[in-house]
Amino acid sequence: MDERQQQQAYLLLLEKYNAAPEHALLAGGIEDWEGVVPDNVDRYGFVDTKQQQQEQYRYRHRPLRSLLGSKGITRTAPAAVRTRTISPDEEVRRERKRESKWTAMAVRSNSSFTFDIRSLKLRSRTVKGVPDAWRAAAWASFVGLDSRTNNSMSRLYSEYLSRASPADSQVDLDVPRTAGKHVMFSARYGGGQRLLFRVLHAFSLHRADVGYVQGMAALGATLLCYFDESTAFAMLVLLFDKRHMDVLYAHGFGGLVAALDDLSTALEKRRVGKALVKLGIEPMVYATKWYLTLFNYAVPFATQVRIWDLFLLIGDLKVLHAAAIALLDAMGDDLAVDDFESAMTRLSRVVEIKDVDLYMKIVEYEYNTLLQD
Repeated sequence: MDERQQQQAYLLLLEKYNAAPEHALLAGGIEDWEGVVPDNVDRYGFVDTKQQQQEQYRYRHRPLRSLLGSKGITRTAPAAVRTRTISPDEEVRRERKRESKWTAMAVRSNSSFTFDIRSLKLRSRTVKGVPDAWRAAAWASFVGLDSRTNNSMSRLYSEYLSRASPADSQVDLDVPRTAGKHVMFSARYGGGQRLLFRVLHAFSLHRADVGYVQGMAALGATLLCYFDESTAFAMLVLLFDKRHMDVLYAHGFGGLVAALDDLSTALEKRRVGKALVKLGIEPMVYATKWYLTLFNYAVPFATQVRIWDLFLLIGDLKVLHAAAIALLDAMGDDLAVDDFESAMTRLSRVVEIKDVDLYMKIVEYEYNTLLQD
């Protein structure tokens, strides 16, 4: 397809996205609530008919103290399992308390807020979770998106929307496959799908060396949950420029292979790693989508954004290794007795991490261990 044909095809796609009906769309035409029962929507906008809101406060995981020996951290862990229950009211109270602490740490800078990313207190509180009310400001500060950079990227974004991309047809195919259970992305050609198409279209032009790859849709959708479209575009660019996503998505995926080789090495002496080797299952088989989407298809959204909190702050691929190791460790007892087919099924589905706070403490521990190795 030559440039003229690409432009014509792009204009036809824009007509579809711009002509999408806005009835039943709220939040400025972004959210689709038609036929949705509000009680079935979680705090992040995902529809769950299985009453996820009532279940998300019940936690079941090995106690962190099982990783602690009298002389410090060890890797041994008994089979004991702890169940902890936190009420929704208690969770709200904790969130409000965290918001106050983050408000005190925030520094006003022109029209945005910044955080001292060198602060040990900031890192400690990031592990505990960025309050959702502060997440957009924190993520932007972590990757260095100031108002000047954002304004510059916004002008580029507008320019990219005026011309076609060779990736437009593939982007259009992938958009409706992404986050379909979220109220922003459920209306075909409307709401968040329109924004996601535009963000991915613009990115494919901005990083022509990378182009568009399917996993990017999940990254864009997550960013659109917190940012307007031009800022989401800027954040996606900075994920590639400053947080090594360009390495993972590099042509031929050599960087991804190297990262997964590092994960394989880290797993060699671990029980779960030995179980996977015995089954003949390598990280490339199950962890590729974990890394390319930053765990979008591996854990519930509430856990995913906590991984993003730490990764965007530190900007080290070892954070992804640590998150993967902690995730595999959570499945370790089951993987040890699974056959190949059962293990592949388990590794391919979303892992319900009930105690997210505990999981993130283990991620931090694993990250610190990787730094010492």
